[in-house]
Amino acid sequence: MKARAIIVISGAASQVPNAIVNETLKPFTLSVLDRQEILMAGRMILALEIGLDPAHLDAIESDLRSALDQLDVACALL
Repeated sequence: MKARAIIVISGAASQVPNAIVNETLKPFTLSVLDRQEILMAGRMILALEIGLDPAHLDAIESDLRSALDQLDVACALL
């Protein structure tokens, strides 16, 4: 693993996005370096720093966006 990325998700406070992110990332070889969650006024911000193979970055982003598309959340990979 030679690259790092940050996944940021925000939306209504719920454990569903957490579960979807965990399930979506399972097939990939990566390590979660840091995970932070902020809950405020009924809203959630979830941020994960991951270590990954740079060749998998596009696939991870695509899979996350597809999996979270059904929810009213914003997702960005930085």
